Amino acid sequence: MEQKKVIGICASCIFDQIPLEFSNFLQKTAAENGYGIAVFSAYRPQSDGEQEAIGEGELYELARHMKLCALVILTDTIRNQSLVEQVAQIGHDKKIPVFSVGGMIEGCYHMPMDDVSGFEQVVRHVVEDHKCRRVNMLAGFRGNECSENRLNIYRQVLTENKIPVEEARIAYGDFWDRPARKAVNGFLESELELPDAIVCANDAMAVTACSVLTERGIRVPQDIIVTGFDGIKCGKIHFPSITTCEPDYAGAAAFIIEEIEKFCESGNIEQKNYTIEYTLSKQQSCGCRKETWEDMNRVVSGLSNAVSDCNWHNISMNNMVSEVLDKLDIMDIAKVLPKHIELWTKGFRFACVKKELLSVYMVPPAYRKMATILNELDGDFKEPGEIFDISEHLIPGIEKIMENESTSILVVHLLGSGAKVYGYVAEGMDQLDERSLQRNNEFSMFLSHSISTVLHNKELSQLNQNLTKAYEKIATLYVKDSMTGILNRRGFYQALDGQMARDQNLGKYLHIYSIDMDGLKYVNDTYGHAEGDFAITTIAHAMVAVGGDSAFCARFGGDEFVCAMITETENGDSATEFQTKLVNYISKVPETAQKPYEISASVGTCCEKITGRINTEGMLSRADQLMYQNKVERKKNRRE
Repeated sequence: MEQKKVIGICASCIFDQIPLEFSNFLQKTAAENGYGIAVFSAYRPQSDGEQEAIGEGELYELARHMKLCALVILTDTIRNQSLVEQVAQIGHDKKIPVFSVGGMIEGCYHMPMDDVSGFEQVVRHVVEDHKCRRVNMLAGFRGNECSENRLNIYRQVLTENKIPVEEARIAYGDFWDRPARKAVNGFLESELELPDAIVCANDAMAVTACSVLTERGIRVPQDIIVTGFDGIKCGKIHFPSITTCEPDYAGAAAFIIEEIEKFCESGNIEQKNYTIEYTLSKQQSCGCRKETWEDMNRVVSGLSNAVSDCNWHNISMNNMVSEVLDKLDIMDIAKVLPKHIELWTKGFRFACVKKELLSVYMVPPAYRKMATILNELDGDFKEPGEIFDISEHLIPGIEKIMENESTSILVVHLLGSGAKVYGYVAEGMDQLDERSLQRNNEFSMFLSHSISTVLHNKELSQLNQNLTKAYEKIATLYVKDSMTGILNRRGFYQALDGQMARDQNLGKYLHIYSIDMDGLKYVNDTYGHAEGDFAITTIAHAMVAVGGDSAFCARFGGDEFVCAMITETENGDSATEFQTKLVNYISKVPETAQKPYEISASVGTCCEKITGRINTEGMLSRADQLMYQNKVERKKNRRE
């Protein structure tokens, strides 16, 4: 029997709705024509120059070790240009067709998205079909090419229909929930007459706009029409469903398969362009389709199932991590994996690490020999510890596995931390869906954390054999917070007191900021302590970024943080300014956009000149009082 041909997809965050939507269309068309799919997905996009991009480069290198008939790059999801070029070169080296969906890459099939004419359809529908005259625009990022193109279309259509373009009716929602929420509230609180419609640059902001309007007692679409763009799942399952413009991914998938078929027959690669067009989808949020109870039940049922599965999986993964906290051998992880993932064994799951990690804690730089720690197919777990050469195959027996109907799609993630790559995981599925991909991502991250813990334990065990190195390690741990990596209370006073003793007679000033995270108990109780740890770490990183290299940043315990800065003058950031900088930093962390909760903090500050009589404990107490006043005021404002 002829071996199934496999198409590779390289992307970041494949579980996000836009890349997932495209991949599903490609998978369906591929399956109809006898092809399998292998997805190589990074956890998050990597910007140029990021250290983590080194590790993600190893992910895409895995595509070299799998027999592929074509490579599809979701270019817009990979923000690091060198990574994009690296992936394309893999396809060129394998002498197979390479399709670039989104951005242009030399030597590849170019498949741009015609979002300009697509967005024009939406705006014209609102203005010309629904006769709206007061039309507000919720754009994406200021200065972003995609966002500004859609904004220009909005201006153009209004002008053609002799509608004045009022700048006050334009706001930037940055393509996601929190900025969009702020922008819509700004519309409603302005002195302008309420709009007839709000056109949004993407569906995610349209969903947010509907939520804000509903909270304010404004009906959609009866009082205000809302439209989106992109045609993603969250808009389809929303109530009311979002009127949008959907890309013709089915046509794009058919083009890819057709070109692959030509290549397989002739062996020739023709570099062609294929523009992905958009089609207007008239739904409930503009009034073109009526709301039904079936729609509401479908939304509630889908959300309930996803939340339930998320809770169970996070509990299971936390239990897995807890069970290996004191282990020194990676194979101890392999022994406990089956009982923690058995509820989700309905296809193929595989994980392996670099063979060297079985005996040492230093992470080798390259793939050579690999050791399996998980190999499960339809509930049948193979004995871990099989050693194989990656140059011979990515996964032992992969050809047979891809022939299985339940594993026609293979999703590959890295196991690692930053630039340190331990190995990789692969999961076989019969179809791609958001929750399964998120679960796969969660499993990869928790397993990476477990391996990191074991390697750390092994490292400490090695250090204990060398007293000098052990004492140095313990000394570092003595003054650092283990979770966030910043100073603890002891380290804070030790470092600050030493610096103030040196600055005592130099006329400098000490600024102390008391910072307390908002809502940690809610996050822990609702989403689990892993999410609480993420929120705490995010606050810590934000504080370090705002304070700068010369600041003394510490976690005093739980959700309490302190930042101290020594300056030449008493002029420094106010509590409000410091708090705003924290919020701005956090808003730019890509992972926070995926979180169902807000990460924020209350701040209080005080300043004194450094003298022999300065009382840092007293200053911290005053800053604490001001911080709690800030917390109370902010809670009151939110209630109002």
